[in-house]
Amino acid sequence: MLNNVKKFAKPRRIKIPFLLDIIIISEAELIKKVENSGDIDRLHSYDAESLPGWVKVYFRATKFYDDKRDLWFNPFESTSNPTYQPRRNYLEEKVATSYSKEDVKRIAELLQTNAEDEVIAHEMVQIVNQRFFDKEIPLEITKTAKHTVQSFSEALVPWKYSRGRKSQQQIMEYCEKNLSPDVHLLDVGHNIGEVVQATAGGLRKLKENLDRPVEEIFTSHPLTPQVPRIAIKASTFDGLLSSPTIPGKTVVILKIGEAAKKTQDINFAFAAGSSERVCVFKDFFLEFMGDLQQELKK
Repeated sequence: MLNNVKKFAKPRRIKIPFLLDIIIISEAELIKKVENSGDIDRLHSYDAESLPGWVKVYFRATKFYDDKRDLWFNPFESTSNPTYQPRRNYLEEKVATSYSKEDVKRIAELLQTNAEDEVIAHEMVQIVNQRFFDKEIPLEITKTAKHTVQSFSEALVPWKYSRGRKSQQQIMEYCEKNLSPDVHLLDVGHNIGEVVQATAGGLRKLKENLDRPVEEIFTSHPLTPQVPRIAIKASTFDGLLSSPTIPGKTVVILKIGEAAKKTQDINFAFAAGSSERVCVFKDFFLEFMGDLQQELKK
């Protein structure tokens, strides 16, 4: 399946016996083919306790995993997991309530007056996440949400890792106290962190590019740089690797941000190159940015 791909496009592998095995793929066609090979799946295809040690340690300080309650963010669940579709349905139903003209005008005003990122992020959290709580999310929560770990290099800095763990725990405690018992805490908690960490920069990028189509802006400047997968079968991906992956141990990093920039394909900015399992907030985000762009032009 993959043996006709150009030689330079081969994945990069970082392997330390008994410690880690990571494969990094940034070429768009390879991402699509490996993703659809059936040889990899989402991280929570395996129970957290059986995942590689470094995965558990790293993700504890991110917005994607809560080790205290053993919860993973919905896109980290295999489609075969019976909880996946009901959770996605709930998110889609909530996102469908959309936003108001006043929401757009409020963010436009903040951008035009050069408000601080922290202020903009707090207001965007209300627009995106208030629908889950039916009340305003406190500033202390939006402020702490920016500290969850976002990269492997960040996790290697002890004080940043510790701060990320504390931030994640604070967000989850808030969600546990304020959400309905039937709502998946991490799906909502993740979205608070995602808005805080990614949206303010995205809004400023929009302001700098008022005459470019919104999809073009966010494929050139994607908000999600990469997504992880884990091997579920021993595979060399049709000879791309010199030795096969190890099921449950080899982690594949799909650099979808790089692929988005190279291909200008919006499906790499919000998924792994196809419309399947695309981010629940994709249409909401693009529509909001389109309306905001028009408001900023006035």
